[in-house]
Amino acid sequence: MPLPGESLFSWVDHLAAVYEVDRTEAMHRLGLEPKTAHAARLARHTAELPLASAKLLHVATGLAPAAIRAMTLLGIVEERDSRPYRLSEMPEAPEEAWAFCPRCVEPPTRWPLWWYRSWAVMCPEHDCYTVSFCPACGSPFSPSNLRGDAPGRCPGFIPLSDEQYRACGKRRPKRKRCGRPLWEITTPPVTDPLVRDTHQRLVRIAVEGPSPPDRQWYDDLRTLRILLNEPNPLRVKAFTSPDPALQERYTTQGRGSMWDDADVNSVAWRATDAGLLYPWRRTSPSTYSMERDPLTTAAVLRVIAAVLASDDTAAAAQRHFKVLRAASLRDFGGNPPSYLFRASDELGALISQALAPDVLDRRRDASSPP
Repeated sequence: MPLPGESLFSWVDHLAAVYEVDRTEAMHRLGLEPKTAHAARLARHTAELPLASAKLLHVATGLAPAAIRAMTLLGIVEERDSRPYRLSEMPEAPEEAWAFCPRCVEPPTRWPLWWYRSWAVMCPEHDCYTVSFCPACGSPFSPSNLRGDAPGRCPGFIPLSDEQYRACGKRRPKRKRCGRPLWEITTPPVTDPLVRDTHQRLVRIAVEGPSPPDRQWYDDLRTLRILLNEPNPLRVKAFTSPDPALQERYTTQGRGSMWDDADVNSVAWRATDAGLLYPWRRTSPSTYSMERDPLTTAAVLRVIAAVLASDDTAAAAQRHFKVLRAASLRDFGGNPPSYLFRASDELGALISQALAPDVLDRRRDASSPP
């Protein structure tokens, strides 16, 4: 039986280990077809499960539909696209696991569904921050990359050096796996009570659904968070926390150069316009990508929660955030999330500065009676 709150990916992986078959064979026996089933497909099923697959899973296991639905982020659907359309409403619910607690992934590994949420910044059991990439090789964490023959170990590849790429007349060398035990990664303890309380509230909302008092708070939190993402209409201009690990993620410096060619590390830190530091992974001498980072996300949640917990939310929002530019419909892909239109009146002054007229018109139309 699946553990309470366990993800579909974790449970299928567990069954494969128990019955000593590979993951694809386990999926085949459970009806999670087609025959080309693999970890990436299972990760997508964990986002939302097609009805046909859910029926086969019910027949094969005897699990109740409610239990199957509870192992997915968005439930059971008639059909699914390559990317669930509802994820545009839930950018906090990626199709792959966002972070993990190192102390929780020592084999035999099983992980909860809420690890797939982009706010999964800490482990309530071990009171430590989670991890989203391997500090040795910089590879991002995802169950779809985990190897069945090396459970609990980093599946990433060790980056090749500049000289190996440029060696003339030589075939490109075979890349080696990192293989670092994920449970040996160290991560700081959580010492900010506001981060701890905010995370516990988000976990409860994810598991039980939002209560009436939670709904407005959750909409306001998501609204401020999306305004701190690219294209960064907002910048954090005041940040305080008793947690030194979070203080290290805040900077008053502007966006710096992308990369220092003399830096030999696989991961470097670069500021965004929002005033927060994000890790960037170098995958080749000329390519790099921004990684997800629970500590930076915790810093974002901390400053937002401080604003929402204030007795004067409007004044706190103006005190903590600076508007850099107005975000247009184009910045939201032409489809702003609905929670942006449900933000509380206390955030109205800040939102009116942070959104361009075309978004404000859409927001005004959405709030007008039919």
